[in-house]
Amino acid sequence: MVGSGAAGGGGGDHARSKEAAGMMALHEALRNVCLNSDWTYSVFWTIRPRPRCRGGNGCKIGDDNGSLMLMWEDGFCRPRVAECLEDMDGEDPVRKAFSKMSIQLYNYGEGWVLG
Repeated sequence: MVGSGAAGGGGGDHARSKEAAGMMALHEALRNVCLNSDWTYSVFWTIRPRPRCRGGNGCKIGDDNGSLMLMWEDGFCRPRVAECLEDMDGEDPVRKAFSKMSIQLYNYGEGWVLG
């Protein structure tokens, strides 16, 4: 049986397939939030221990005081609407901020997160 976890190593494929289906469902949910409301974008964040790096010893998970970080898991940004293009020249500022937000790391419990 394909993906049954029987001899031949199919178990890992099943786990990856299940994870991929979960990510697709998450993305669809974020998309639906925007398309069925006035929201321009939606983001799903996870809270994870901040990796710590000490000279030459590699990185370890967590640090001495247990600090956490917000990590981008997935997001959706609604495309610009044609009538909005008239008052915007060049790059869409929401899409620019959305893209910038997706690659930054944030300390959990510090700063503002607005939607």
